[in-house]
Amino acid sequence: MARSILLGLLFLFLSLQLQAQLFVDTMYYAPEDLIMDFFQGSCVDILSVEYNGESTQSTFFEGSQSGLGINAGIILATGAAAVAVGPNNVDNAAMGFGNTTPDPLIQAIANGGSSFDRCKYHLQLIPHTDSIGFKYVFGSEEYCEYVGSQFNDVFGFWIQGPGFPDPTNIALIPNPSAIPVSINNVNNISNSDFYINNTPATGVLCASDPATGIAVDYVQFDGLTTVLTAYAQVVPDSSYDIWIAVSDISDGIYDSGVFLSVESLCGDSLLSPIAAFNTISNGNTVKLSNATKYATKWHWNFGDGSTSDERFPTHQFPDLLGQTYQVSLVASNYCCSDTSLLYVGTSASGAVRETGFKVYPTHFQDELRIEVPGGNFGGGWLSLYNVTGIPVLQQRLDGNTLLQTGHLPAGVYTLTIKSVTGAIWTGRVINKKRNCRACPTIPLRDSTLIPPRASATG
Repeated sequence: MARSILLGLLFLFLSLQLQAQLFVDTMYYAPEDLIMDFFQGSCVDILSVEYNGESTQSTFFEGSQSGLGINAGIILATGAAAVAVGPNNVDNAAMGFGNTTPDPLIQAIANGGSSFDRCKYHLQLIPHTDSIGFKYVFGSEEYCEYVGSQFNDVFGFWIQGPGFPDPTNIALIPNPSAIPVSINNVNNISNSDFYINNTPATGVLCASDPATGIAVDYVQFDGLTTVLTAYAQVVPDSSYDIWIAVSDISDGIYDSGVFLSVESLCGDSLLSPIAAFNTISNGNTVKLSNATKYATKWHWNFGDGSTSDERFPTHQFPDLLGQTYQVSLVASNYCCSDTSLLYVGTSASGAVRETGFKVYPTHFQDELRIEVPGGNFGGGWLSLYNVTGIPVLQQRLDGNTLLQTGHLPAGVYTLTIKSVTGAIWTGRVINKKRNCRACPTIPLRDSTLIPPRASATG
């Protein structure tokens, strides 16, 4: 039974207010930061990152308790990525843009259908192993009522370089099919061993039984693939181009998405959050600007007996002019936690929190780049401490700096910058260095009548 887009949007936004086990971050992440933080130094060196799509189409997600089969990673969607958050209470969730996005690579695997609301990454990388693999799950609102139609939304993963003279799609349904991942190729009828029905009893079932897995309570998409792997044999230490894309086909109405696992490219199954925050004071009132990455829970201790679990709290202190308070933030996710500390109020040294520094990638390997704020920064010193509090690197900082960190062992480090004015900036970074040639190869895992369709209204 057809349902209007407006009704679908209403129920979708109501569902986003509920506490869900699938967390899709609404904070903006620069696409290059997501790629570099997750994959740089795992088994590859990332040379460049290019992104095509709206800023809300790709972000960080955690799904460890959602039934996806993937703990965390990067989501790409054909609408705002928040469309993926369940429960699945509507057949036609749509947060798309209706943008026409012609793309020869996509259209080739979609049998020539027009591309809409494409979300696409282009990476240049050098692998240091003889194979690469990306673990992923594809999901869509086109399931199941539009299987076999022109609305054949697709996911593609193309590689070009030694052994692949032309861009070659390696996001395939496992043998013997070896065909692209799309609505018409993997569903409740075709290649159903790799398909999971995620539609409740109240939805359109296409003669299938209602969903029984927990994902129906946490993921909006009506159908999902099992965990699949885009896999290729490569020549170590050679340069490759990679394109990763998901797209609506034939219109930009009902949305699809792909969940890329942080375990791809020999990445770790454990993803540490990076706790960081700044403060904005107005008298005794302090607004906490939370810049933490890759967390799903936040616990604040304001140092005056008060606490908060809000992401962006505002707190009234008793006496900022006469006292100093240590504010702590513990940020956590499915596996790990990180703590950031900051003093507010009057201190013996008069030190204040400096803002505006940019440090990346926060998950680094051989290099760590520091960009200083413009304006009044007059120089200072930086120190990098290991987990025992021992300084492992100290130097003068007079401007934008590229730290050479290839000699440092893997682990968590605290970076502190102190300006000549006494202002202090502190942040947490992680060295992901590992012996990539010993990384294991990622194995492949097993993973009628069409109702009337509403027209796109933009």
